[in-house]
Amino acid sequence: MVYKLIDVDSSIGPVGAVVSGVDLSQPLSTECKEEIHRAWLENHVLFFHDQDLTPAQQADFAANFGALDVYPFMKAVDTHPNVIPIIKEADAKMNFGGDWHTDTSYQPLPPKATLLYALEVPETGGDTLFANATMAYESLSEAMRKTLEPLTGVFSPKMVHGSGGDYNSVAAKGNLGDAYGGSAEIAEQEVEHPIIRTHVETGRKSIYCSKPHTHRIKGWTRDESIPMFKFLTKHLTQEQYVTRFQWRKGSLAMWDNRCVFHNALNDYQGKRRHMHRVIVQGERPI
Repeated sequence: MVYKLIDVDSSIGPVGAVVSGVDLSQPLSTECKEEIHRAWLENHVLFFHDQDLTPAQQADFAANFGALDVYPFMKAVDTHPNVIPIIKEADAKMNFGGDWHTDTSYQPLPPKATLLYALEVPETGGDTLFANATMAYESLSEAMRKTLEPLTGVFSPKMVHGSGGDYNSVAAKGNLGDAYGGSAEIAEQEVEHPIIRTHVETGRKSIYCSKPHTHRIKGWTRDESIPMFKFLTKHLTQEQYVTRFQWRKGSLAMWDNRCVFHNALNDYQGKRRHMHRVIVQGERPI
């Protein structure tokens, strides 16, 4: 694909591309926004280095791609209602987002895009892994694809944020910072989405279920469902589908939750990591 206003390097791995030649803190022309959007659909994840963004500038850039959403379980920064601080202090043990998942897939309308910006990162460690769930789906056998496509998943935040969830202990809340909160009712809700999702803009299908966010397959028990979730996660996280992104201060990643899984590595104990996250509203999965 030819780009006139941006440079796109897609040689970094099976998913994602590094984009250069653009200052995201400044208003973008219509043509530049269209090129970034095309590059995003083609590569699923875009990485921008050497950016200098205030919360408002990060949110303004994200708003080029849709209405901004809110995250129900953490408080936004004081200066912008749609920018969430993701901080792991040096003395914390648990990190945020440390398992393979797509963001808030347990919402009735999950976000289509997440934009994560690095303010402070450790010298080593703290990378994020991204997996191409479209490529992984398309490599499944025809019989497996036909088996999976009619299935509906029951998605819920209860495994993470519910009364028995990983983040619901005092220790976990401390690791996530004082901003952790959220409604107990929201934390236990369930919604139904297909476990194989069709991208509304590209028409391609992707795996869309995960052990942290999908409680069970509809009509199955959770115990029956877990082996399927484990199989699909193991399949889509094979080396040939995964790109490892090394953050540096000023890096911004923008990924498509409709076709990409990610996993924030927790390999920097004793070091601080500070990020800002913005999510863009999506549509009901089909």
